[in-house]
Amino acid sequence: MIKSLKTSVLLLFVCVSTTLMAQEQDVSDKELGQFADAFTEVQIQNQKSQQKMIAVIKEEGLEVERFNEIQQAVMDPNKESDATEAEKEKHENATIKLEKMQPEIEKEVIASIESTGISINDYESLAAKIQQDQGLQQRLQAIIVKRQGDKS
Repeated sequence: MIKSLKTSVLLLFVCVSTTLMAQEQDVSDKELGQFADAFTEVQIQNQKSQQKMIAVIKEEGLEVERFNEIQQAVMDPNKESDATEAEKEKHENATIKLEKMQPEIEKEVIASIESTGISINDYESLAAKIQQDQGLQQRLQAIIVKRQGDKS
């Protein structure tokens, strides 16, 4: 009985290991490389977008930290805001401008992903797989580190 149980556990372990390896292997190095390129482009695009958003907030006369404090108070009904009426107006104006920027930012991100040869659907699908698979995360990280080293 114990021998049979050990055999069953061993078979289960082998099956699970094989399944996990198969899941990781269904993403080729080429696909992962394209994802790495797209991921890097998205990071660059995000940095550019953040700079634009910071500029909008500052143009309205608020520091980013103060904008964020007011935003937290707006989002949390239990939090009382100490913002002046002038600050609330500046925050509102900045928020409207930031919301208007959003569609263009999304277009730029999608274009940067697709410029690497991967569709947005494939990018999102791979992102979901990578998020759930530590082996894929490690492979992706290795590719990104190698490419950063090659650029130096």
